[in-house]
Amino acid sequence: MHDVPQDDLYDHEGYTVAVLADGSEPEPLQFPVPGREGATFKNGRWDLYDGTEGRPLATAVRAACECGWRSTDTFPVDFDDDEGTEGWETNTGPFAAWQSEHIEVLLGTAMPTELREAIATVAKQVREHARLRPLVALAAIGQLEKLVGDVAPTAGAAARIDGQTWTTIGKALGTTRQAAFQRFKRFLDPDLVSNPND
Repeated sequence: MHDVPQDDLYDHEGYTVAVLADGSEPEPLQFPVPGREGATFKNGRWDLYDGTEGRPLATAVRAACECGWRSTDTFPVDFDDDEGTEGWETNTGPFAAWQSEHIEVLLGTAMPTELREAIATVAKQVREHARLRPLVALAAIGQLEKLVGDVAPTAGAAARIDGQTWTTIGKALGTTRQAAFQRFKRFLDPDLVSNPND
């Protein structure tokens, strides 16, 4: 659940939905309420659609949000691995789609596909060279650190000048508002530094 009130996205709750072979989502299933004759409740958890007891069989899953958003991509379903299917623990699958395609878009922190892919390519190559050619990896790391050192202050200052809060800046960096404040305050006009809690 994205629950940071300052982001104006409070209560965006992501979840995983079942996808049938025809690409549709099944209707929630009805279950009796124990001890209350005739009373039922609905449940639409993806893992209930396993084809048993006459239930529809999910052939994939997709990301969804309480606001009505759905991912266009579908992901493999593994009824023996809830966490792997949902991707929450590993930041993959439906969870990663909800984060990158929905929440980051709403926050304004979604990277263009080309940039995301370029970073993934560089990360893969640096990891490979770290084992096989460690000096090449270190040279690349040195250049990346220089790039970050040169560009981060400009980006941090520009975000603050643009009216972004320290919380939002910290979230974009994957850190706290206090860490963002400490990192960028020296690059700003004193009038723009203000309280690290805003």
